[in-house]
Amino acid sequence: MTKFFSLVFLLAVTTSVALGQRSSHFRLVHPQTVERRDAEYVLNLLETNRTELLHRVASAGIEVNLPTLEVVFNETTGDFVGRTGMPPWAAAVTKKNKIELQPLKLLKQRRILETTLRHELVHVFIDAIGGSQTPRWLTEGLALFLAGEGRSFESTRETMSVATVEQALAAPKSAGEMKSAYAAAYNLVKELIRVEGEKKVWKRVADRSYS
Repeated sequence: MTKFFSLVFLLAVTTSVALGQRSSHFRLVHPQTVERRDAEYVLNLLETNRTELLHRVASAGIEVNLPTLEVVFNETTGDFVGRTGMPPWAAAVTKKNKIELQPLKLLKQRRILETTLRHELVHVFIDAIGGSQTPRWLTEGLALFLAGEGRSFESTRETMSVATVEQALAAPKSAGEMKSAYAAAYNLVKELIRVEGEKKVWKRVADRSYS
């Protein structure tokens, strides 16, 4: 009897944390605790951002084929860390056609839900256009710029060489070190866009021309 009830309990837990909803281009997976209206808001936001980013890329004369994306909100930060291997202070990570995120409630509390989703979607575009060859400084800098996260770094005059930024982004040792590397990457890309324009930067990604 004990084994029977344990099995039933295990199955109940498993199904309660893996609810899924779909839109035209996204499959959303989330815990049962996520409200339906929040899930629908996320899907609508993703579709809107996808359409807007497609227009930006098309205006640069670039065609991109995007996969259907699976977007996963983890139930706890521990789940996020365990599933992704990322540190607890990271908000999300994108690998191929899957975006893994911290708990939705946590991202909302920190007021970074919208920017985080757009940031990760920009990663998907960059990987698709650049064949996953784009260096980290350009990938993160462009994602920060297009997600509107640069305001957090406007007062930070963080300057590093491209090589130093690339190394720091590859293996940050703390949240502070990551923030400094992000600030430097953002400033590099912001200056690149100021000089060349956004369209030229997208062409750099497509042509794999980074210097």
